Amino acid sequence: MTVKEFKHDYFSFKGRLNRKPFLMRLMMLGAISIFFVLIVINAEPHLKEDPAHFATNVRKSLVFWVYYIPLIIASISLGVRRLHDLNLSGWWMLLGSGALLSTVNTGNTAIDLAAAILFYIAQLFNLFLIFFRGTKGPNRFGEDPVPQPVKEKKKTKEERRAEAKARKEATEAEKRADEELEREIAEAHPDWDEYDRYDAMQEAKAKREAEKAAAEVKDGTENKESK
Repeated sequence: MTVKEFKHDYFSFKGRLNRKPFLMRLMMLGAISIFFVLIVINAEPHLKEDPAHFATNVRKSLVFWVYYIPLIIASISLGVRRLHDLNLSGWWMLLGSGALLSTVNTGNTAIDLAAAILFYIAQLFNLFLIFFRGTKGPNRFGEDPVPQPVKEKKKTKEERRAEAKARKEATEAEKRADEELEREIAEAHPDWDEYDRYDAMQEAKAKREAEKAAAEVKDGTENKESK
């Protein structure tokens, strides 16, 4: 993956993102965040001295935020493009940010209760992003990232009859050509037995098919150049 592709995958706010790459990239960010926490612990060993307040102390670390801010931006980027896939504004990601309220503990019962409710609403919102299919076909944010099957145009009765007629005529023409070729071989080599004539017939048919294929390639090339 090039730097340009990485930037587009994790830090672009334009376009749409369907469910599978959204989930896979979220898992990747989760793995990276765990890796960064381990880096912070190694950089600041004193954080392990107070296990009861470990998470709070980690978030107070400058090293943690230096690593973590890009992950937050990447997560928002993924969420915005997933919302675009659902034909929703990226501003709805503000609701998803309620997950950050899990750390709120003010001591005020009403505020803490409101924060807890918003936190669970945010979790439901994030599940919505993971499991709901985006709009089929293009929407106001771009083309559908999931390729749509091309529906074959149903042929009319007249078209089917014309194709059947063409196939029949081609088969009959090939049969007449084979009969003519067999007659020419028999006249040219009256002393050959049926096996010799059969071998000659197969060679002549192979040569004819090769010439036909070469002519089709030539016609296709000439038509392309004329355009």
